[in-house]
Amino acid sequence: MAAKLMPTKKSGEATRVGGELVPFGDFTFSLSRMRDEFDRFLERMAREFSALAKFNGEGWHWGLEVEDEDDRIVVRAEAPGFEADDFDLRVEDNRLVLRASKKVETKDEKGKVQEYREQKCFESVALPAGIDKDKVDAKYHSGVLTVTLPKTAGSKAKRVEIKAV
Repeated sequence: MAAKLMPTKKSGEATRVGGELVPFGDFTFSLSRMRDEFDRFLERMAREFSALAKFNGEGWHWGLEVEDEDDRIVVRAEAPGFEADDFDLRVEDNRLVLRASKKVETKDEKGKVQEYREQKCFESVALPAGIDKDKVDAKYHSGVLTVTLPKTAGSKAKRVEIKAV
């Protein structure tokens, strides 16, 4: 049985693109298509595995929002699935260290543990000098941890007037 062969171009022939002869036109088009396909693949992988990007050696990262106000810094962390007692918050060396740990057990009908795992989260936020560590306040409500860090009197921002000379 004879194999059917597809017609091919001779090496070195040019392709017409918009009225111009472009050498290696088909090859360039193929590379462009491959790059587009690869970009779509990477975007799909990023969407499907975005949670993996939030993991480090100590646990999952939270979505953080940090606001620097005149008299305080407010840090909000999205941390669903925890209770207030699951958190360990510390202010150490001009850093706010947020940790949470929760043990989760799945039991069968007889009460026997089928699955045991630990859910952990970790985040560290750099703080400016001048935080009043004794007045730090933290609240946890509806999956959002809000930490308020008051600034000391000397660390508050002061507007400086510029004089024209």
